[in-house]
Amino acid sequence: MDETLTAALREFQLGTRHEHWYGKTYREFWAWFGEQETALLAQASEADMEALREELFELTADCDDAGYAMPPEYDDRPIERP
Repeated sequence: MDETLTAALREFQLGTRHEHWYGKTYREFWAWFGEQETALLAQASEADMEALREELFELTADCDDAGYAMPPEYDDRPIERP
């Protein structure tokens, strides 16, 4: 991946850290996540697309493992400190 896309991906990864989301809802997190993902995919070249999709898949799995994966009835609950 080119340097600009790599830097944008890194910023996206850092933005998923819990301290940025305390007090906000899971719905807000996933809406933001989707917007960031769409923006990254829009700026990726065809040559970078496969690698980027793999990175995004891993980031989604990391977020799920970190506790952001919740059933729909939790969408409007605030994210709390552990």
